This record gives sequence, structure tokens and C-alpha cells, in this order.
Amino acid sequence: MKKATSELHKKLKDRAKSLARAGYSPIPVHGNNAPMEPKRPALPWRPYQTRIASEAEIEDRFNQQITALGIVCGRISELLVIDFDDTLRYQRFCRHLPQFADTYTVKTKRGFHLYFRTAQKVPSHQFDGGDIKGERSYVVAPPSVIGNFVYQPVKDIGKRQLTKADIDQLLNYFHVNATGHSVIGKTIKDATELDLERLYRRLAPRMGRNNALYRVASIAREAGMNKSDAAKRLLKLHVEARSRPGHKAESFAERWQEGKRTIASAYGKSGRAVTRGDALPNSVRERLLKSQGSTVVARLLDIFLLAGWRPESFFTLGEAIALAERYGLNRKSVMQALTGEYSRFDGRHIITRRYVEYLDIEGLNLEKRGRPVELVFQAPSVARLLSVLNVGRSPGDQLGIEDVRSARSYRMAVHREYIRRLSPRSSLAVLAARLGVNERTIRRYNRALEVQVSACVGRLALTRAALAELPKRGWRAVKNTTNGFWLERDDGSRLPGWRHIGSKLLNAGGGRAHICVRRASIFCLERVRRPAVEFEKLTLRQFSRLLVLRGQRAGAGGVLGRVGELMRKARGRAAALQYEKVQLYFGTVEARIPEDKIAETISGYLFARDSSGAEVRRPARRGIAYRMLKEHGNGNVYLAVRSSYREMMMSLARHALRAGDADHGLELLARAQA
Repeated sequence: MKKATSELHKKLKDRAKSLARAGYSPIPVHGNNAPMEPKRPALPWRPYQTRIASEAEIEDRFNQQITALGIVCGRISELLVIDFDDTLRYQRFCRHLPQFADTYTVKTKRGFHLYFRTAQKVPSHQFDGGDIKGERSYVVAPPSVIGNFVYQPVKDIGKRQLTKADIDQLLNYFHVNATGHSVIGKTIKDATELDLERLYRRLAPRMGRNNALYRVASIAREAGMNKSDAAKRLLKLHVEARSRPGHKAESFAERWQEGKRTIASAYGKSGRAVTRGDALPNSVRERLLKSQGSTVVARLLDIFLLAGWRPESFFTLGEAIALAERYGLNRKSVMQALTGEYSRFDGRHIITRRYVEYLDIEGLNLEKRGRPVELVFQAPSVARLLSVLNVGRSPGDQLGIEDVRSARSYRMAVHREYIRRLSPRSSLAVLAARLGVNERTIRRYNRALEVQVSACVGRLALTRAALAELPKRGWRAVKNTTNGFWLERDDGSRLPGWRHIGSKLLNAGGGRAHICVRRASIFCLERVRRPAVEFEKLTLRQFSRLLVLRGQRAGAGGVLGRVGELMRKARGRAAALQYEKVQLYFGTVEARIPEDKIAETISGYLFARDSSGAEVRRPARRGIAYRMLKEHGNGNVYLAVRSSYREMMMSLARHALRAGDADHGLELLARAQA
């Protein structure tokens, strides 16, 4: 181990010296010396943005604990690096711009680094799927070691020289959909300063006529222009504007009325977007509320939509604070959402930040017009939010201005719209987990919103067959309690649902009795009053399954009781084994994975983490293992040993099918294949 560390230290030192002699500015990076921040420089590196370290400094700085080195990008090294966070984004770039793919390329843990030489000043900033590293940035370079991953070149060729035209082509490619639509970089003191006609003409071809009209009208409203003046300046221009190809033909009157409605919507009190598609997906809201325990980021995203900010539009921190304060979100919360503790999810920025030099009214401006800005942000699109948060697309409920005023009003509004849209049949625990609160808070929300809660009770007649499914009272059981179910006489009196009590009721006769089971409640916001309790018919099979699912043992010798016990044991074993994994390298694949293809798929599976942090699973075959190691890096793929859960579910399914319980047998088969 010490010998390997010494060899790595010598390689890093020699590499740093050769880079310095070639005109690059190397710096030491902690690497495995600081596992929590492995890519952090091991010294204050600002001086090396303007000068290259001497060999004596390199000899002194690259000590035995350093396992990685970095190269300062920008004009000091005449170096520009494009950092792709995932393989798919890199492959798409190679297909679209193959002339730039033929350059020195390094494989990283998640993607690739493409190295270019240029004497031009290029600002560092992010794009969707990676970073452009120019001024005031650095890149981890070979032969660095971070964790078990070794940075190695996959194209060890010369670095392509970029001209100014090449840089413009690259930046235009990465920002082709990044035109901002917010008024940034300019302070409007008087509404008469607005050139609405010019702004509309520039936005309409990119956004569409209706979206451009709504955005320009919103800008006019924020600048203090009244609705009639905005309509006089924009309606005629909107009617005469050319529509996109394939758009249905409209008459002059139809376009005029459509424009009036759009302007009225922009000046409306609610500030809602024109289309329902602009609403934030509920899956995004729920993931943010549950994972962060805060409403800050979700409220800020909804504020962007209420204000009419379009996806991919640029804005500065000051503009976000000014906008959020008008909607009730304070400065500290905005800072937390953009640069603080809530700005990241699973290591990725939720709201993209970009380092640029000049902005104009439309956003990024490569011709250096406008005022200088160092750090700007970009409103995320729905697709980016779904990718970063690793959730699926879902419907989005529209919220108003008053709903985002406070954390309580926001959570209550999300709860209100969910109840109004679905009238769900659920439990308080599920509703509370959706918002990241407790059940007591959901009860308070229900009282404030006047939500009707109808308790559902399943009933079946107490018979000899049903009596056999009732549990026996053990010596540890609470005497007068059966959780979730009870016995009820025709006169309304209730008794615990123990078997000996049911037997006494049957033997005594003199009236019928029922077994009652508490089911999930129904929540709704209808005007028509619903009954406080709703009864539904319950079959004996449903009651037996409910006892198993709720942890109650069925009668002695009951098949379902034994199945439930075996299922619980199987789940426990599967949960205990799901963390057992074997790290794979190119040299260990042959020893770990057998040649028999049937045995390969039964004994285990391969998994790795993609660029978004999600787990990628593949069958445990040798060829697939080698491909995954090439894609994710040597040592970044694991072999997980399968538990016997699947085989046990198959055995239980066969037993249930032989016993004639086809429904339960099919259910077990489905679980075995999951």
C-alpha cells in the first residue's frame, strides 16, 4: 500500500512539473486525503490564476498525502475544458459537432473532459448536462485518483486549437435553448422607457406569439404601465405577427380577442400562467417538501411561474430577491434556495448557475453589451427538475399569489388542490408524508379548509367460517383491544374482535353480529354533505388478507397466516441482503461471474450509479459487466448477490395455486417477478 502511494505521489509530481514546463498552471488537489471534498484544492489557488508555479513550489506542495492534481483553466494555461456529466450528453455532442470531438479526452467518473487550447477569454458557466471551464476554474487531470477511480485519457492526442469563431460556435450550441426572457441587466425607472414593440418582435419567433405577448405584457405591468396603454401598443402588432408553421388559420377578430384575453391574464390579480402546462408538477413539489423539510425552493419555483418567468430565462440574485419579496418570500430564504443549504439535491444544483460576463435584455450576450455580471441563474425547465429530482412527470395544480405567502399557506394550498382534484381515499399518514408534516398538521389543515372526512368501515356477517379467521387472545395481548377491527351487535354496541368473544355471540344467538374493519377514509371538498361514516360490504377473503397485511395472525393452521409469516421473513432477509455488494474491476470479472448464462442471472445482478445518482441495474453477464465498467469507470460497478426472496415467492405461489387460491397465487407470482 505504501509502495503504491509513493508511486502515485511520484507520478503526480512528475506530471505537474511537465505541465508547468509546457505552459500549464498545475495545482495540488486533496483527492482521497479529504473524502468529503476530494476535488478541493490543497492550497489557496488564486495566485496561480495569473502565474505558473515553479518547480521548487511543485516539489514542496505535492506532498505524500495528495492523490490528485488540477490544471487551472483560462488564459493562464490557454486551456478550455468542456466537462460532460453523463455519457449520453457527450455522445450527442459528438454526433452534432464531430469536428470538435477529435481532441484530448479524459474519462471521468460520470462523463468526459474535452480539452482545447485557446488564447481567448472564455467565462466559466454551466449548461444542461455539464460545465464549460474557462476563467477562474480548474479541472482534475490524469493521473489523479479519487476514491477507487483513476482519471485516464481515452483519446491521448493533441489538444485542438480554437479560434474565436470556434468558441462562438460551441457556446451557441450549448446555449441554443438558453435565451432568457426576463428583463435583467436593466433597471426601468419609467414605463415609457420600455420598447415593447421591439421586445415582442425579438421574443415572438422563439416563444410563440401568445407566450411572447403574455411575457411582454407582464413586463409592462411590472414597470407600472396600465393595461389600456399596453393593449394599444401590442394588440395590433400581435394581430399582424406571422404565426408558426402548422398553426391553424385565424381571422382578424379571433386574433384580436385572443390578444385581449392574454393581456387581461397578464394583468390579472392571480398572476397565473396562460396555460395549465405552466404549473409546477406535483411530483416535483412533493419531492422537495419531503426531502428538504422546507418549502423554500418549491415556493420560489412557483413564484417564477406566477411572475411569468419562462424556463431557461436568466436572472440575477438581486432580481430573484426583489421578485420573491413582493410575493412574501424573504431574502434569507432566496439565498438558501439559490446558494445555500437547499440549493442542491443529491449533489446537483436545482436552479442552474452560470458564470457570464455581459447580459442584455435577452440574457446571454457574447458581444459584450450591457453591464458586467459575474454570476447569474437560470430558471429550470420541467424536464431538468424531473431529471435532477429523479421523479416522473405528473399533473400540476395551479396556485395563486396568496398561496405562496408563507410556508403554512403553501402546504395548505398543495393539500387543498390535491383533495379538490382527486377526493382521495387515503390515510392521514400518507397525506402527511406527501407534504413532509405530521398527522396533527393535516388535521389542522382539514379544519381550516373545511374538508369533509368520511370514515369507511367494512362489514361482514359473523359466521362460523368468519369466526375461524378471528385471532386468539394471547397472554400478552391487551384485554379489550383489537387494532383496526371489532365486533358489533345490531344494537350498536361494540366488543373486541377476539375469537372467544365471537364464539359467545354465536352461541348466545338472539340477534346478528358483524365483524367491522376500519378502512382508509375519504377526503373531499364537495358542497354536498357526505355521511360521517360510510359502510361497505367486506368478503371473508378480503378480511383475511387485511389481517395478514396488518400483522394479525390468522387462525391456527390457516394457510394465509403461514403465507404472511413467510412473506415477512422473506422481506427481512431481502432487506438484509440488499446492501451486500462486490466491487468489480476489469481483472476480477472473470472470477466473479460464471460462464453459465442461466446461473449468471439467478446468482446476482450488476448495478452502478448514473449521472443523476439513480441506480442502473443489468443482468450479471460478463459482456454486460465489461460494457458497464467502460461506461461508468473501473471499480464503479458492483455485483449484488440475489437473495432467495424470488425463489421463496415462487414456491409460495405454487402452493397457493395447488390449494385453489388462484388470486393469491397470481399475486405472489407478480411479486416474485418484481
